[in-house]
Amino acid sequence: MTTAFVNPTQQHLADRVSGLTEEVIVGTDYFLVDVEVRGHKGTRVVEVYIDSEEEVGHDDLALISKEIGFLLDVEDVVDGSYKLELSSPGIKRPLTMPAQYRKNVGRTLRVRFESDGDEEIVVGDLTDADDEEIELELPSAERLQLPYTTITQARIELPW
Repeated sequence: MTTAFVNPTQQHLADRVSGLTEEVIVGTDYFLVDVEVRGHKGTRVVEVYIDSEEEVGHDDLALISKEIGFLLDVEDVVDGSYKLELSSPGIKRPLTMPAQYRKNVGRTLRVRFESDGDEEIVVGDLTDADDEEIELELPSAERLQLPYTTITQARIELPW
């Protein structure tokens, strides 16, 4: 089993940005999905992904981005110049949180999960999602309940 190397500086920055983002979005319908930091001092790109169970508005994203950027600068979080990118995760990124699953009830998912020590992949319509598990309806009309703890990756299946 191989473990990906995580740059400690980038992880520290991502943790700091996550904390500041949480401060900015507290009390809103938005929730933090992920923060990724790439590049080196002077060329860093800070990607922040937020989502909402409702539609993600461009005006809201612009305002939140401005507030996060202000806090990053005031607290001098990123050494040197950087580019802040704030967006919703989009359909190409994996689902990682129960709220993302709830938002996508009714869509078709491709789910990789652990079952009896093996890894399986299924494609089915997401019929339900709570804080513990999801329910998929498979093409055979069988319903499959999968606890989040067994899911290794889930993506929205594109219709084309």
